[in-house]
Amino acid sequence: MLVLGLILILFSVGVLVTALVGGANDTAELDIGFLSGETSTMVVFLFGAATVLIFVMGLEMTRSGVRRANRHRKDKKELNRLADQMETREADRRDTPSADPK
Repeated sequence: MLVLGLILILFSVGVLVTALVGGANDTAELDIGFLSGETSTMVVFLFGAATVLIFVMGLEMTRSGVRRANRHRKDKKELNRLADQMETREADRRDTPSADPK
């Protein structure tokens, strides 16, 4: 996994460098409904990169929230199990007669 991650990082850096160097002077028509105009392809590429970054951040936040909820659910289940054990032991202790003759 580590090697695959490093390969993907190097590939993305190569794509970034190629996009920044290769398309710096080309122009592109940008039309997003209310916003339209002519811009460089580098700006369009950077908008796309920012969109992907925001998407990945959203996925990571969602994954983190699910992990936290699962951990909380697991801890709550364990606490309930321990509380039930404690109640059972307390009930057994009260029900058994004491060996202390008075």
